[in-house]
Amino acid sequence: MRSFWIRMILTLIVLVLMCGTGYYFVFRSPLFRVKAIQIEGVSRLEQDVVAALSEIKLGDQFYGSSLKQAAEKVESHPYIRDAILTRKGFSTINIVVREREEYAIIPYMGSYIYLDQERVVLNVTDGILDSNLCLVTGIKFISFQTGDTALVQNEESLETAYQILGAAREAEILEMISEINIDETGQVKVVTFNGIEALFGYMDNPAYSVLALKEALITLHTRNMNSVIIDMRYEGHITVQDRARQEDEDDKP
Repeated sequence: MRSFWIRMILTLIVLVLMCGTGYYFVFRSPLFRVKAIQIEGVSRLEQDVVAALSEIKLGDQFYGSSLKQAAEKVESHPYIRDAILTRKGFSTINIVVREREEYAIIPYMGSYIYLDQERVVLNVTDGILDSNLCLVTGIKFISFQTGDTALVQNEESLETAYQILGAAREAEILEMISEINIDETGQVKVVTFNGIEALFGYMDNPAYSVLALKEALITLHTRNMNSVIIDMRYEGHITVQDRARQEDEDDKP
């Protein structure tokens, strides 16, 4: 009986020593250190920025960091939708991110607010606008913060603007649209980069209206007509007016 307990104690000592050795070998040994951090999926952000967000550094213990916590830190950046971190081999951390795409710019009190397709605020700037993005005017904010969804007073107007943007992308004319203006009554005006204004009034069917706009723009292009006003407020009836003439008539008492 005594020999049995001696064997048990010796076995436990051996197990403890083995566990301690294994723990040191995996979590303390210089053999298991982070030697490389690979970043995938970035186009706007610098790879060094993503690596810094994870707070994982070269030389850290390979199994010492929580990849879930590191992913949450990377996703704290407003331009990153989600991040997946994995271990490769015994020394490489792989970070795959999916970035958010700038979709619209909304002016507000001298600043410009960049939103993505989910209306998440990506950036607020007083600087030069991105000339490739559409400006949405007439939107009134309740609150906004980078990384969070913007809250607006006129939700229906913003929804209409986003439907127009989506329809324009489907119709492959999004890059032609410079501004979408929705006034306080909900009437829509679209301005193109070459100076054409399209008056839609109340837009009940954005997809249909954008297709009609595309056809009108094609016709105007073939006739080399720019800087005109297209009145599309009445279904089935489209008129084209020279901008200068229209402005002169508007200025008359």
